[in-house]
Amino acid sequence: MTTTASGTAITEEAPFFPAPRSCPFSAPPQHTAFREAGGLHKVTIWDGSTHWLATRHADIRAVLSSPSFSADVRNPDFPLVHSNQPEHEGGLFLRLDDPEHARLRQMLTKEFSVRRTQAMREELSRITDELIDAMLAKGGPVDFVQDFALPLPSRAICLILGVPYEDHALFERHANAGTDLDVSHEERARTQREAFAYYEALVERKRREPSDDMISRLLTQHTGPDGFAPEMLPVLVGILVGAGHETTANMLGLGTVALLVNPDQRDRLRDRPELAPSVAEEMLRYWSIVSTDPRRVALEDVEVGGQLVREGEGVIVSLIAGNRDPRAFGANGGECPADTLDIGRNARRHVAFGFGSHQCLGQNLARVEMQVAWPRLFERIPGLRLAIAEDELPFKKNSIVYGLTSLPVTW
Repeated sequence: MTTTASGTAITEEAPFFPAPRSCPFSAPPQHTAFREAGGLHKVTIWDGSTHWLATRHADIRAVLSSPSFSADVRNPDFPLVHSNQPEHEGGLFLRLDDPEHARLRQMLTKEFSVRRTQAMREELSRITDELIDAMLAKGGPVDFVQDFALPLPSRAICLILGVPYEDHALFERHANAGTDLDVSHEERARTQREAFAYYEALVERKRREPSDDMISRLLTQHTGPDGFAPEMLPVLVGILVGAGHETTANMLGLGTVALLVNPDQRDRLRDRPELAPSVAEEMLRYWSIVSTDPRRVALEDVEVGGQLVREGEGVIVSLIAGNRDPRAFGANGGECPADTLDIGRNARRHVAFGFGSHQCLGQNLARVEMQVAWPRLFERIPGLRLAIAEDELPFKKNSIVYGLTSLPVTW
């Protein structure tokens, strides 16, 4: 098979453009070669600027946990994903550095805490069953992405934030434009303006008619001089909506493919549904769908993996290379090799959600969604199978978030 990660270094000095993974079940070969060569490597990105690439698990954790590196996209030396990034994300709490980042993040963590997301398990189970019922009623083949993988996390994040799910086609289009690297600067800017207008109207409606949801609580408890600037709320809500469904939807699709083409792993889960937590962690490690983000820029000279990174130099991390690093996974203890799927593996050390203080805010929600979805899916549809040949699966070609554009399945 041939598909594409969200970014692959061609050579150490060649343009750092998206390039094919040799197979969707493996890391980009250049990233693997760099990792085994050791240290950081120089790569050139889309705008011609040159930065360091970190591919080893330990180096990635060192970069993402160090206060010597900044996440602020407004820094002129930051290795941007696309040209709109400073305009769209500059000043948002997730792109600030500590202590300001930590202060603002604390106002949101309660909404995505382990306790609160675990309390959603029953509701997520109900949504999962509704989606399975609808697929069974429709009859195969169905597009698993549109009929299950996308609506489950979309409905969940709408419940948390208070966004009307009937507008899902609109906000899913906004989110897709934000991650599709083939979208032009002008089209991305236009879509962002459209998204801002939608979320601005939604926030204003919540201001007039608050209810029991996260947007209302942000307005009443965390907006103002000591909280979030009112003009930033529409952008913040839009990013939370996009991040809250786009990444998990891709994980649900890819994880389902992995289980379908590894029937021994699928049967193991079906026989032992209590493995659901380790299944979720292993899928996160195995796929690493955000391959070349987060990114950082050095605020001072600092050594990483034996390499001196000077002030003003950018660092890009390859999460998929780090998550397949045999030094961290599969090197000892009798575990399967790091490039092999093993749903019984202890994979909690993965960096799929990043690492350090900027780790993914919604990681607890994503975990519960996956833990609920896969056991129930294969319990209720034990004969689920691909409706097209494995080598015909349509993977995303040029996106920040790796995934499938569709997944035809039947039973």
